[in-house]
Amino acid sequence: MSDAPAADGHLDALLDGPLNAQIDALASAQISSVQLTEGYLQRIAARNPDLGAFWAVDGEGARVAAQASDSRRQDNQAVHPLDGIPFAVKDNIDAAGLPTTAGMATRRGRLPESDATCVARLRRTGAVLLGKLQMDEAAASASGDNSHYGRCANPRHPGHSCGGSSGGSAAAAAAGLCSFALGSDSLGSTRIPASYCGVVGFKPSHGRISQHGLVKVARRLDQVGLLARAGGDLPALFQAVSGIDHRDPTSHSVPLAHAEVHGRRLRIAYLSNLTELGVTPPVAQRFAATVAQIAEAIGDPTPVRLELASLHRWRRAGLLLCEAEMLIEHADDWAEHPASFSPELQRMLQFAQTRSASDLVAAERELDQALLTLREILGRHDVLLTPATPQSAYALTDPVPTDQALLTAIANFAGAPAISVPMAPAADGLSIGLQAIGAIGSDLLLSDESGPALLIRGYFSHAELPALASPAGAL
Repeated sequence: MSDAPAADGHLDALLDGPLNAQIDALASAQISSVQLTEGYLQRIAARNPDLGAFWAVDGEGARVAAQASDSRRQDNQAVHPLDGIPFAVKDNIDAAGLPTTAGMATRRGRLPESDATCVARLRRTGAVLLGKLQMDEAAASASGDNSHYGRCANPRHPGHSCGGSSGGSAAAAAAGLCSFALGSDSLGSTRIPASYCGVVGFKPSHGRISQHGLVKVARRLDQVGLLARAGGDLPALFQAVSGIDHRDPTSHSVPLAHAEVHGRRLRIAYLSNLTELGVTPPVAQRFAATVAQIAEAIGDPTPVRLELASLHRWRRAGLLLCEAEMLIEHADDWAEHPASFSPELQRMLQFAQTRSASDLVAAERELDQALLTLREILGRHDVLLTPATPQSAYALTDPVPTDQALLTAIANFAGAPAISVPMAPAADGLSIGLQAIGAIGSDLLLSDESGPALLIRGYFSHAELPALASPAGAL
C-alpha cells in the first residue's frame, strides 16, 4: 500500500475509533501502519502540550516499527492481528530505551535495558510503541496530578480530573492519541480513570499478565491493565499479553472459564446499598437506570450489599500493604533522597516505617476476608455490577475524594478480574463507569464478545460516548 496520506476524514475516524476497525483496515490494505503511526504522532505533537498524557515519545522508533510492519504485509507474510497497531504504556512499565520514572523525581532518566514482559509480547506481535504515559507518583494516588511532572487533563471534561494512577493511559485513549494503552491497577488505577474519561478499563485475574518489568506497588494487588475505546477490543489485547512468565513470581496458571450463557439465565448481582456507601446521587441514578435496562433484557438481577465499615477496613489494610511494599521497592531512593518524594508519599512511607510485622499479617487477613466475601457472592452469580467510582470526575477545584477506590479495590483484594465500561453520561454530561466483577479466571466472561459483557456493553456503543470538548477533538 502507498504511504500517501489517507483522506483526512477516514484517517480521523480510524484514529478515534475502536481497535478492531484499525485491525480490519490494515488487513484490507485500506490504510498502512505508517499512516496510522504518523497520524497519532501528529496528534500527540499538536494536543499533548495541553493534555499532558505523554511524558516520552519515541517517534523514530515508532516510524521504524511501522515501516517494518508494512513491509511484512507487502511481502504477504503471516502477521498477527495487532501487527502495525500503535500503542503506549504507563510510565511504571519498562520499555527498553525509554525512561521508567514511575512518576518519581528520583527516577528521572532511569533507562531499562529490556522491555517488561507485557511490552515485549506486544512488540513481538508487531505492535508499534509510541511512548510512555503520565501517572501519579509511584502509582500511589488517583488524582492524575503529579507534583514532579505535571497534571494530565481530562480530554472529555475540561476542568475535571482524569483520575489515576493510570490517568495518562485513560486520557490518551479517550483523546485518540493511541489505539490502546497499558496501565497498572493495584486498587483501581485502571478502572478509576477509565470511568472518569469515558473509556474501557480492564483488570485481569491476578497472575494472568506478568508483572515482570512493572515498578511494584503491592505484588498481591498489582496487575497490568488494559485501556481501550471499545470493549470489543479487549480479547485480542488480553490474549496477546497474558500467559505464564517464569521471571515473575506472581505469575501462575489461571484456568480461563469461557462464557457459557446459552441455555440458562445469566446470573447477575448488583450492589444495592449505594446511598449507605456514599455514592453520589447522579452516579446512583445512572447506575439504577442501567441495571433496569439490563433487567429488561436479561431478567431481574439480585441485589446484594457490601458494608461500608468492611470496605473501609479492607481499604486501609490494602493501603498498608502498598505503603510497606513501596518502602522496600524504593528503599535506596528513600534512604538517599527522601526530600525528593512528595509530602504525601513521604507520609505514606513514614507511616509504613511505624508498623510491625504483626500489623502486616493482620492486614493480609483482612484482605482474606474481602476475598471470601466476594467469593461467596460470585459463587452464586456470574458477575457483580457496581458503579466503578462513587462519583463522576470531580472538579479540579474540589478536594481529591478519599473514597475513589472504595468500589474497585475489592477486585484487587480477591485477585478477581474486573472491567469498567462507560454508562450513558450523567445529567451533567460527566462520564460514569459501570464496573463488572467476575470470579477468578472469568476474564473471558467479562471481555469476550460471547459472554455477558456483550449483553452489558450492548447499551453503550462507541458512538454514544461523550464527545471531546472542542471541535475535532482539539484540546
